[in-house]
Amino acid sequence: MKSLNEKILYIYLFVYAILWTIIGSFKNSGGVDALEAISWGDLVSFGTNKHPPFSGWLMGGFYHLLGDNDIAIYILGQICLLIGFVFIYKLAKNFLTEEKAIGATVIISITFYYAYQTFIDNFNCNIISICLWPILVYYFYKSIKENKIKDWLLLGLAAGISFLAKYQVVFLFAPMFLYLVLFDRKQFAKIGLYIAGIVATLVVLPHFIWLYQNDFFSMNYIMGRTNVDIHNTPVSLVKYGRIVFPIKFYGDQILAMMPCFVVYLIAALKVTEIKFDNTKEKFSDKMFLIFVGLMPMIILGGMGIVTGNRVVGNWGSTMIGFCGILLFYFFPIKFDKEIFKYYMKWIVAVVCLWAIGVSTFLLFQTKMVVGYPHQTITRDFDQIWAEETNNAPLKYVLGHTFYIFQFNVYDKQKPTIVLDTHGHANPWISEDEVMKNGVLIIMGGDKTFEQDVRQYLPNLPKNYNLKPKKYVFKITNKFNKTEEYDIYYKVIPPAKAF
Repeated sequence: MKSLNEKILYIYLFVYAILWTIIGSFKNSGGVDALEAISWGDLVSFGTNKHPPFSGWLMGGFYHLLGDNDIAIYILGQICLLIGFVFIYKLAKNFLTEEKAIGATVIISITFYYAYQTFIDNFNCNIISICLWPILVYYFYKSIKENKIKDWLLLGLAAGISFLAKYQVVFLFAPMFLYLVLFDRKQFAKIGLYIAGIVATLVVLPHFIWLYQNDFFSMNYIMGRTNVDIHNTPVSLVKYGRIVFPIKFYGDQILAMMPCFVVYLIAALKVTEIKFDNTKEKFSDKMFLIFVGLMPMIILGGMGIVTGNRVVGNWGSTMIGFCGILLFYFFPIKFDKEIFKYYMKWIVAVVCLWAIGVSTFLLFQTKMVVGYPHQTITRDFDQIWAEETNNAPLKYVLGHTFYIFQFNVYDKQKPTIVLDTHGHANPWISEDEVMKNGVLIIMGGDKTFEQDVRQYLPNLPKNYNLKPKKYVFKITNKFNKTEEYDIYYKVIPPAKAF
């Protein structure tokens, strides 16, 4: 039977999820990553052009289950956070008292990534990893402490699914393995660890086969994300990238968690008691928390130092889920019933501030990320396509990710997206079919338009005119402030028009 404090926790988490689902639904369209995941789900494939396939399977399935309604996007993102919170709490109870475990859980909800960034993205690979990492760490801890076959099986399943969600989980696998090597080598003599490894391998094997069959082309996206473009990046950043990029990455994590530090300090000042726990008791537990809670961020930032490549701040969103446990465990404060109530009031107050701030942002915002008028744009381009192709059906769309996935989800004709496969053979479409039926191309700019199109469709006639046309649209906020944007497009009609 759940205690009163646990009931308070679950009520808080439920209300939190409902609140952000409602606020998110006031956006004009789902986040581009969520729309992209829906399109990936429709591929019915063991891989995508960017990430492993699990986020697409989950988002695509859930979206269609709820009747192709945008609300599915906002609900699924919050479900992921909710499950992640539950497993953070389950893990925290192994190290902290019930009240502190609750405190360590709810404090994560006021971070930048869990509030604002989730509102912007709604659902993506990072958000599903926010759900899966606490599950993975919980079963890892439970397995090595209790050595039950059931837990090892669940650990292997969680590890495999986490890898299928985002490759970044290797930054968690590495410190988990290192922890076993340094502090729990006896696990290598037990069958449980190998059972987990076999299960994880079986889960990810179809994806590895798919990668092999398709020349590992999706890895090009990952390399591109870390690559420093010398044409668009200041020379100083290129020259000093090994210093600047890691510092910026670590700085982003500190800023994202700043609300946690402030609220924790306020609670500590209330009792004028905060100290660092440097005792040698339960040394293995302390090392466990350091390895799973801090090492992934240390390793990722360290890669930037070693390689000089970019490390993106948002990549840390999957890694901060345990910072509440670290705070309460290593910097303990008095946390009786009175302080618990005081602390929870501050947590609720900060969440309310986030909600008010984001809602105000919605009222004033004229940026595409929240105000993109997909109804108007898909309707206009349907008309443009019909006029330039003599009413041929729109079957294919390619171009900039922000624009094209709107068509797959919102356009009444539901055209297929021609995904960028980085010059490799496209496993989902036949270029002959694309040319036979024609394709609508939409890009954000005109300077590299022809080069970008030929990357998608390398077999276009060399003399084919790819000079784009410009389409202008406006976004107006609640106070009638308007901002204009340009889209560059080209209609390649069905093959008979060549």
